[in-house]
Amino acid sequence: MSLQDEFDAVRNEGLAAIAEAADLDALEHVRIAYMGRNGRLKDLGQAFKEAASEEKRTLGKALNETNNTIKDAFNARKEELSTQVDTESIDITEPRVPVRRGSIHPISQVAQEVEAVFTSMGFDIVDGPHIESEEFNFTRLNIPADHPARDAQDTFWLSNGSLLRTHTSSVQSRTYPSLADTIGEAPIRKVVVGKVFRYEEVDSTHDNTFSQVEGFMVDKNITVAHLVGTLKTMISAVLKRDDVEVRLRPSFFPFVEPGFEVDVRAPGAEGRFKNWVELLGCGMIHPEVLRKGGIDPDIYQGFAFGLGLERLTMIRHNINDIRLFNGADLRGLQQFGA
Repeated sequence: MSLQDEFDAVRNEGLAAIAEAADLDALEHVRIAYMGRNGRLKDLGQAFKEAASEEKRTLGKALNETNNTIKDAFNARKEELSTQVDTESIDITEPRVPVRRGSIHPISQVAQEVEAVFTSMGFDIVDGPHIESEEFNFTRLNIPADHPARDAQDTFWLSNGSLLRTHTSSVQSRTYPSLADTIGEAPIRKVVVGKVFRYEEVDSTHDNTFSQVEGFMVDKNITVAHLVGTLKTMISAVLKRDDVEVRLRPSFFPFVEPGFEVDVRAPGAEGRFKNWVELLGCGMIHPEVLRKGGIDPDIYQGFAFGLGLERLTMIRHNINDIRLFNGADLRGLQQFGA
C-alpha cells in the first residue's frame, strides 16, 4: 500500500469513527485515537518525513488535507453533540440518586454532651498537647521515677525524650502554675476531653489510642461529697437516667489521696448496666500535686477524676467491642449517627 493509500484509508476510517460517536465521551476516545500524542495522524506525519524527497510535494498536500478533514469533522460533530445535550429533555419525575448522609462519630457525640454538662456546672473546657514532657505527664503528678507507668511497656517514648501523653491528667499539672496566683479569687474548675496513648495490645476492651475525660476542681473546703455530686450529675445526664447510683471503693493512684474506684449502676436499666459496673478512677488531689503547681495544700483542696470516653459510650449504647470506634466498618458507626 502506497503512502497516498494510507492517507486515504486513515481519512475514511476517521470520518466513520467520528460519525459513529454517540456522545461526547465516545468522541473524545476518537480524538485520542486519531489526533492524540500517539494517534494515527502522528504516525502519518512520521511516515511522510521518511518518504523520498521527490514524493513529498504531492504527499504533503495530501497529508494536510487528511489532517484538516478529520479535525473539521471532529469539531462539527462535537458541536452537534453539545447542542444535543443542551436541548435534551429531562424527566423531572425520575427519582434522584439518594445522597449518603454523614453522621457524627459516637465518641464525638458523647464528648459534646460531657462538655455541655460540665459547662453548665461552671467548668471550663481546656486541653493540652498530645506530645508531652516527662515533667508534666509524670513528675508533677507525684508519679515516682521507678513507677511502672514510665516503662516502655506502657508509654510511647519519643527519641527526643518526650512522650505521647498517657492520660489527660498532664493538662491538670500544666494548668496549676498559670492559675496559682488567682486561686483565691475564684475556684479552679476545668475539664479536659482528648486523646491519650498507651502501649497496649488491642482487644475488645483495650486500645492503644482512646479518649479520656479529666475533670478537676480546687478551692477551699472541697470534700468528697462535691466529687460524688459532680460525678453523679454528669453520669445521669450522659446516660439520660434518673436512677443512677454511684459507689466508691478505696484504690491507689499516685496523684490523689484518698483515691477511689467508682462503680455505677441503674437498677431499672437493661443489660450489664443493671448491675454494678466499674467506670472510672478519682480522688482528692494529692497535696504534693498542688504544691508542685504552686498552690498551698494547707489552704486549698480539690478533687480530680478520669474516665475513658469509650467505656462510657459502650455502656450507653450497649457496645461490647471497643475496636468498633477506630475500625473502618461504617455500618457499626452509622447506626449511632445523630
